[in-house]
Amino acid sequence: MLTQINSRLRNMIGLICIIAMMTGSAQSLKHPVIYITQQEREQVLKKIKEYDWAKSIVGQLHQNVDPKLKRHRTHPAAIIDSVPPFSNGTQNRSEQDAAPLASEHYNMLKLASEAGMLYYLSQREEYAQLAADIIQVYIEELAPRSPETTTITGNAFFDPRTTYPHLALAYDFIHAYITKQGVRVYSSKQGNQIPFDNEKAQKALHNMVGNVLQEYGKPDVHGQVVSNHPILTSPGALFSILCIEDDLERERMFNIFWKKGTAHQNSFKNTILPIFSEQGLWPESLSYGFMPIVSMNLNIIDRVKPELNVTSKTKHIFNGSFLYDYLRYPDRRFVRYGDSKRNNDYSANNYRYALHVAQRRGYTDIEKKAKKALRQAYYAQGGYSPNMTGNGPYDQYPHLQLFWGIDIPEHLDKNIDFNMKSVIIDHAGIALQRNYVEKNNELYGLCGIIGGAHYVHSHLTGISMELYGAGYVMSPNAGLPPTVAERQIPLHEHYFRLYAGSNTVVVNGTSHGLDKGSWKGKANVWQNTVVNRAAEPKHLEEGIAEEFSFATQFLDDTVNKVTQERTLSTIRTGEKTGYYFDIFRSKANTVNKFHDYIYHNLGDSTRISNLDNEELPLKRTDRYQNDIGDVVKSPGWRYFENTKSTEVTESGIKIRFDIEFDGRYMHLFVPEGVPREYTKALAPPTREAKNGYVDKKTQVLVIRQKGEAWNRPFIGVFEPSTQKKASVQKVEPLLDGENIVGAMVTSKVGDSLITDFIISQDNNNAIYKNKTLNLYFKGRFGIVRKTIYKNETNIILYIGEGDLLKFGTKELKSNQEQQGLLRLQ
Repeated sequence: MLTQINSRLRNMIGLICIIAMMTGSAQSLKHPVIYITQQEREQVLKKIKEYDWAKSIVGQLHQNVDPKLKRHRTHPAAIIDSVPPFSNGTQNRSEQDAAPLASEHYNMLKLASEAGMLYYLSQREEYAQLAADIIQVYIEELAPRSPETTTITGNAFFDPRTTYPHLALAYDFIHAYITKQGVRVYSSKQGNQIPFDNEKAQKALHNMVGNVLQEYGKPDVHGQVVSNHPILTSPGALFSILCIEDDLERERMFNIFWKKGTAHQNSFKNTILPIFSEQGLWPESLSYGFMPIVSMNLNIIDRVKPELNVTSKTKHIFNGSFLYDYLRYPDRRFVRYGDSKRNNDYSANNYRYALHVAQRRGYTDIEKKAKKALRQAYYAQGGYSPNMTGNGPYDQYPHLQLFWGIDIPEHLDKNIDFNMKSVIIDHAGIALQRNYVEKNNELYGLCGIIGGAHYVHSHLTGISMELYGAGYVMSPNAGLPPTVAERQIPLHEHYFRLYAGSNTVVVNGTSHGLDKGSWKGKANVWQNTVVNRAAEPKHLEEGIAEEFSFATQFLDDTVNKVTQERTLSTIRTGEKTGYYFDIFRSKANTVNKFHDYIYHNLGDSTRISNLDNEELPLKRTDRYQNDIGDVVKSPGWRYFENTKSTEVTESGIKIRFDIEFDGRYMHLFVPEGVPREYTKALAPPTREAKNGYVDKKTQVLVIRQKGEAWNRPFIGVFEPSTQKKASVQKVEPLLDGENIVGAMVTSKVGDSLITDFIISQDNNNAIYKNKTLNLYFKGRFGIVRKTIYKNETNIILYIGEGDLLKFGTKELKSNQEQQGLLRLQ
């Protein structure tokens, strides 16, 4: 009896499965679904009624669509016949060749998707008709093809990035209209109106998904590191998948997109997301790292499949996006490391997506940070003025500003501060140091970075440095050229991408990278990652002193068999005055022939003088017209022009870089005590420089020192200023026997004479004693400040990392974090 019951039960289950397979084409997903749902329409309409920025977006949609709609009412063929030609089914066009065609198709399909959005908002069928007539052209072209031959532009990278998403969006928004009985569309192939064939539309969409996923290709390898290409193409897959009406097939395709992946469209869950660092960053150069498409996709998936809890599992990515606001200079442009553009800014997209997720899911901390970041972004632009032009064919989906947009109140939580003193970016080996001032921070604020590493789109820099001052990024990293073509020219590959294009130290004239392991073939840019040894404050923590902070970065360079360490400290002396303290230790682990400290500065001239302000005589030299003979001509300094050198001198040196445009200066002081030669030169213009300096040669200083530079490190005191005369008066070395462990910096600020005794040692247990100064320090980094104002003397003892600091009878012991501050009058 039990056997019979089990047999019947199995038969019933089998019958249910058969019925499910037979009815698999039934659709449970309701349209629209990609951006928004029909149930949310009233909320969107309310938003448009209440807020001017939302009205502006709708106004721009009408401005873009209505003139073409008017024409389409009377002459539908006029719009449809302007659809550009299609690729013949092969995908062998290069990106460069496919770009113009992609742009044309993008403009046409964006018109369709925007018309679909206006249909959603207004429910006026004429908008849906325009969108339907446009996508009909694409359906008739793509439906007869196979996934292998489906293409619009002839490039497998461009289609899912530029055309497929907007075709899917248009279909999604007008689905309710085109699936109504009796709806007809204009057929360009037949030249008249025909019934809309949704089965044919589904075949075209199926081919599009198949073309992006490329199941016919190689499988994905979970855990591998891939480029950003599958991220950029992912909307073409995800948007189209969400338009597939067969529930079983849609789930199968989504499973490939999300879990299984392919070699062309890697698994979002198992390949793409694990690449993000623990800090929640896509580990590439800065402007390549925004990746708002990832946040967008996670949001869409979370809306459609809340049971997956994808946003709760990826909070680190949403939080990581806010690190970019910590990486802004006082003028709100970004620091630059690797192939990066200082002016590219897609952060607001990430913040809007994060805010939408946070409010929907109740992530309070993310919501607060997103509102603060967006408020700052809008304020910097003079107010929120949404722009629907997007980024051309490389669309960043600007319309989501309407559908996911949330109004930002005028008054926000002031406890969130993006002007933190120390920021550490692990994958790039970068440490940022900042000193913020309340009044006119853009002019008087200090901010700089040191570091370097190998990652996709990295440069070969060793431990490089960028410094901001007086409204300029005075000493820039190389960055990325304006066009893709320029990335291939020798100037980029043989100079900007190498040591000589950076503010760094070259050892024995041979510093180079490896080809093996490089993110780009024959670029020779593989280097070890610079790591943070110490910082006060630590990453995104509050500092203990308004005046001081520091970070130390260390590089075990196995390529060049070199050990290097660099410390950067921002030191404030007044509301309008301050300086950077840079100490660079370097030694070859084999033979120490010589070291070259390379420094670039914007400007019109370079003046090298002694402490009496007498310019040093210079002679022409060709010492930098050489290379090591590798494929990229390392270290890249053949691009230095008009090179002139001083004789060897042990004296203290002052260098001034003049920016004549608006009277800005960088004052550099090098203390005495080490025989060195100073060379000034001109280098190629600085990319993205302000006020015309993008077209002027960059000033370069190279300091050559024979032998090692570890016990006798390079020390530079940099003071950016609006004044021709520096507030820093002199810089003297602090000696421990024959070793240099820091500097004594004397500044005159108003009526105050400020002397900073800066001790920077190579480990946190080192001991420095100076009987003459009655100074004792055990630790890595510490400062004693003595300020004389009229008849008063004030003392500050600061331990950035260490145990004990003594000055005269004054004594400071550090806390458990090996930090400490003591102010005395």
